[in-house]
Amino acid sequence: MSHRIRITVVAASVVLAASTLTGCSLIPDPVRDIVDQAQDSGIENPLASIPEDWPAEVPIVEGEVLVGIKPTEGSWGATIKVADEAAAQEAATLLTDAGFTELIPGTTTFENENYTVVVQWGEADGGGVGVAYVVAAKE
Repeated sequence: MSHRIRITVVAASVVLAASTLTGCSLIPDPVRDIVDQAQDSGIENPLASIPEDWPAEVPIVEGEVLVGIKPTEGSWGATIKVADEAAAQEAATLLTDAGFTELIPGTTTFENENYTVVVQWGEADGGGVGVAYVVAAKE
């Protein structure tokens, strides 16, 4: 995948991930339907865990996992609720400490040899801050 296409895919993924920060009404219908069906069956949130094969070299902040998904082979997404913006900003620090560099200086898009990671954060439903990660493996 070319660099330009990869950036476009990651940017589109950010839009989808960011929608989880503003409430369930913006989550695509199939995902919302899964959550609704699970809740009707007594399961709190079937998407509330990080995918088992989340890349070990991509660190994430500690907090309540609101959504964890693997939409395609080689891509992952997660939204984690943290206490405040300072805790959310730790996401960028964790990535740079792990050897990632900013793809475009001044942004929250990072890369290393194997992955491109976009991190966004904003107010979460019910208080706190949601930190949304979109991870794409490089070919």
